[in-house]
Amino acid sequence: MVFASKAKRIYPYLKGLLLVSGFLWCLSSPLPGNSREVILYFLLAYAFIILIFGWFHKKNLFKIDNLYFAGQFFDAVIISVVIYLGGGLPSEFYLTFFPMVALAAVFNRTWRAVAGAIWYGLCHFLAIYNESFSADDWETAGYRIASIWSVGLVTYAVAHFMRSSEKKLLKTLDILNQRTWELETSQAQISDIYETSRVLSGILDLEHLLGEIMRVAQRIFRLKICRIFLSSVAGDCLYLYAGLENGNRHIYEEPVLYNRDTNNSMVQEKDVRKGPARQNRPEKEAGQVDIPLISRGNVIGSMQVVPETGTLSSNKDKRFLMVFASAAAVAIDNSLLHKKAEGLTVIDALTELYNYRYFRDKLTDELRRADRYRQKLSVLMLDLDHFKDVNDRFGHQTGNVILRDVSNIIRQSVRDIDVVARYGGEEFVVILPQTGEEEASVIAERIRDTVEKNLFADSLGQKEIHITISIGVATYPEGVYSLDQLIEKVDRALYRAKADGRNIVTVAEKTQRRTADIS
Repeated sequence: MVFASKAKRIYPYLKGLLLVSGFLWCLSSPLPGNSREVILYFLLAYAFIILIFGWFHKKNLFKIDNLYFAGQFFDAVIISVVIYLGGGLPSEFYLTFFPMVALAAVFNRTWRAVAGAIWYGLCHFLAIYNESFSADDWETAGYRIASIWSVGLVTYAVAHFMRSSEKKLLKTLDILNQRTWELETSQAQISDIYETSRVLSGILDLEHLLGEIMRVAQRIFRLKICRIFLSSVAGDCLYLYAGLENGNRHIYEEPVLYNRDTNNSMVQEKDVRKGPARQNRPEKEAGQVDIPLISRGNVIGSMQVVPETGTLSSNKDKRFLMVFASAAAVAIDNSLLHKKAEGLTVIDALTELYNYRYFRDKLTDELRRADRYRQKLSVLMLDLDHFKDVNDRFGHQTGNVILRDVSNIIRQSVRDIDVVARYGGEEFVVILPQTGEEEASVIAERIRDTVEKNLFADSLGQKEIHITISIGVATYPEGVYSLDQLIEKVDRALYRAKADGRNIVTVAEKTQRRTADIS
């Protein structure tokens, strides 16, 4: 907090002022016996302590709050010594207690503030007490201690109020800054609406594209409702992919399934996330308009809209909306084609698993994520034992059938978040995010046991072939500092598994961890 930090900046200067005041008072006041020399020695010792605390602070050996808390005990002691040697109760040097206890109450909190106030009062009492105290002396001592505590209490209450007010003010300023940023962002989006509508076809990510279509539809056409439905491959039903209702946009990760009835109106048949079918037709919104999404002469879906005013104000607005829908349809079709083509470049045609290229890219992303969130990541490398003999004996067609079956076993044995890829030939790899060595070994053993117990069919469909699999396990960051080193490590673990007799799971040997480098 700004308030507390400023108070802490003043405190060292106050210590210096206390030291200078002590020297001046000692030199200018009449003192009994050799009290002046003793006080000077104590002040020099106090100056030395201040220098030590300053050195601690400069070297960051202790937290600054701890140094301030400890310093107040020495402050109280030096003031009490000066009071005691300066005559005890009659000494006016007790007034230095008030600024010290007040400032200490500013930067100390809860029990530290209470402990400091008690210590200041106790030190003052010990400095002025003697056995010949009269009733007036006791009253004066009690008044002074009560004053010291009162100053500490009042200052602490004011400081607490200031801190709370400052916290609320900073929070309000943060909210104001956030609202200002949101307003500026909205203004920038409005100014880019027309340009965005012209470049929809350049957006290839479907989720991003749908969000942009919703945004343009809301800003330009002021739609209360806008829903985008896309046809299935067979063209017999529609899926709800994106929706805008009362300003709230939503992109469905699992699209909602719809069917088209004989009147060409849309009836929700089933929400695939909830299961049971709904037979009741939802009521049609007033002013609802269904616009077909047509690309390259094919209907790929439909856009359902309801203006905020309830109806489109003119035929011109409707034609303009249809032009926008046509541009959106072409952009969506391009995005779907791009996604399909992209999928073909990362999918192995035989096993329908990810290929080596995708595996490298995905592993790079997962390693960065593991470093960012300090999580573990494991990789399995699997190799079918004596697979060449299977190909030589039963033919490559049978070998391909077995590779597909093993791929399915691996896929069914891991979680949805895990990534299974064909590494090459009869080798496979599995990326296990957020998985340590022990859990990865359990998954690997499950795969190995399932493969061993399964009877695989030949190309004629007869289940008579017995296959085993060897698996290597490596975990990041157990001694790993790069992607290639992780692959090399799991490859060595697989080699050991095959050298030790095959049909086993082998965990990579642990090495000393070095700095990660996954660029």
